[in-house]
Amino acid sequence: MGEITLTDYLLLPFYLWFIYKVAYFCRKKYYPKDHPYYPYFIPGLTVKIVGAICIGLIYNYYYAGGDTFNFFYHSQIINSTFTQSPNAWFTLMTHQVDGRDLIASKAVSDMYWYDDIPAYTTSCIGAFIGMFCFTKYLVINIIIASLSFIGSWLFFVQFGRQYPNLIKYVAIAILFMPGPVIWGSGLFKDSFCQFAIGCLVYCMYVLFEKREFKIGLVLLLALSVFLLMLIKAYILIALLPPVFLKTLLVYRKQLSNYYESRLSYYMILGIITISFLIVVRKVSHRVSAEAIQSTLETIKRQKDYLLEVSLQSDGSAYDLGDFDPTIGSILHKFWPAVNVALFRPYPWESRSIMELFNSFESFGMLLLTLYLLIKRNFFKTIKNILADPTLMMCLFFVLGFSFIVGISTYNFGSLSRYRIPGIPFFMLFVFVLLFKDKTTRSSSAPVVMDEVTIEPEPSS
Repeated sequence: MGEITLTDYLLLPFYLWFIYKVAYFCRKKYYPKDHPYYPYFIPGLTVKIVGAICIGLIYNYYYAGGDTFNFFYHSQIINSTFTQSPNAWFTLMTHQVDGRDLIASKAVSDMYWYDDIPAYTTSCIGAFIGMFCFTKYLVINIIIASLSFIGSWLFFVQFGRQYPNLIKYVAIAILFMPGPVIWGSGLFKDSFCQFAIGCLVYCMYVLFEKREFKIGLVLLLALSVFLLMLIKAYILIALLPPVFLKTLLVYRKQLSNYYESRLSYYMILGIITISFLIVVRKVSHRVSAEAIQSTLETIKRQKDYLLEVSLQSDGSAYDLGDFDPTIGSILHKFWPAVNVALFRPYPWESRSIMELFNSFESFGMLLLTLYLLIKRNFFKTIKNILADPTLMMCLFFVLGFSFIVGISTYNFGSLSRYRIPGIPFFMLFVFVLLFKDKTTRSSSAPVVMDEVTIEPEPSS
């Protein structure tokens, strides 16, 4: 299995220099010193890179292996074929190995994830990046961290445009939460998902809400959807309906203000509907009746297996209680599943240093949620959610995604990685509701945020 070598440390400074050279050039070009996003660009990139290096060192020297090195091992095998046969390398990268190609067939026999499309896709992306850095793990990690940062940054820019008075809180939610920084920065599936989610949401916002057509954004949107379909299709299934709902609600609000845009509204509605049907068709084989029943049975078997293993090895599994492999029975676990995905493990449930680290983040999110419930008027909070399509999108995605993750993971270690796509949405949701009137307390006028009107809380 691959590991960090001396060459990694020797190459790392040169690639870091190049990455920061590009980053400073981009900041100077797009975000001058007086720009509100200027203070967050380099720090946001830096924490991602530091997170990628740290998680690599932890897996190499503390765990002595793990999923990230399994991905890297496959990347090494793929790239080892290039010097012998570029054609073999290409067939491996495109998952089209012919049994007559002895070099490619030998490589496949050494890989146990070749038929696991999400894992193999992650390894292939790592291999492609490795072609530009001698397939060295730490360098691959920082390049992936930079790509993941691009998705996070576009996500930040979108919500910064929507909530210009809350830039600091938007930055904390999207760029600086510990979980996404650590687990979404290295050679993991989650890093590429973080990139794809940020790009997808941003492209939908610019293309359909702001109606700024750019062919580059269309291609980036297609790439994001394709990546999610290959790596974690359930994220796409959970994300698209709330994003489409938000887009339609924004257009409906615009239509009420600009009656003459009715034709444009229905054209966009048609485009979104057709796009949604295409995606549904592509993933329909995963959501057929047989597939649903198979998934329910798998969840049930996985739950029983993980709990048994945990009892034998004093591991970190959690239990939501017994249930049958039926939709009704599993839906009874909706709120416990959402709770575990967002707020557990609690500090007293931690059995390792990494779990304790993860518990600080989840416990902080729990305290912040309780503060929101105590601090804000419940009915006015509901009214503000219903008035803001973005908050509705965040809420629906967090609930749906957290349920899927909480009901299917059953291990706190894996949960810390699987839940990171939902953390920025959840933190945005809470921060906007908590601090939306922070800069306008001296005024009773509504706060207008990119076509969303939010009523401030009455000053006490």
